[in-house]
Amino acid sequence: MIFTNDEQVRVQRQRIALLDGDSLYLRGRAGSQLHVYAEARPDDGPGLLWVTEEGYADDVFLAPGECHVLRGRGLVVATAWGSLQVRVAAPGEAAEALAQARDARARQASLPRGAPGGVKPRPGLRQPLGAAG
Repeated sequence: MIFTNDEQVRVQRQRIALLDGDSLYLRGRAGSQLHVYAEARPDDGPGLLWVTEEGYADDVFLAPGECHVLRGRGLVVATAWGSLQVRVAAPGEAAEALAQARDARARQASLPRGAPGGVKPRPGLRQPLGAAG
């Protein structure tokens, strides 16, 4: 027996877990915010999210605790470099999501370097300017 659904199906998640190399595709989300959170994995650093927006030449790289406001209504491809979690917040959710990102950043900063979920440089990646290493 085959069941069909004539109504639009909506799925809501607070955070989407991405593994190294996974991509998230979005369209028509101008003004929404991408928030990045660390995925607690003992063998992996917190990772980066590489965001490419259709119609914009500059890509954005987000570390856990950072967020980015999507600029256009075209295709957005967000690819994980390492394990992490992503939250897509609608424009009206900005204040709540920013508070969550601040909390995540504070938790991340309190972890010792190299601890599970702590900052651990990935081989072959350059340190950000001004980063102590």
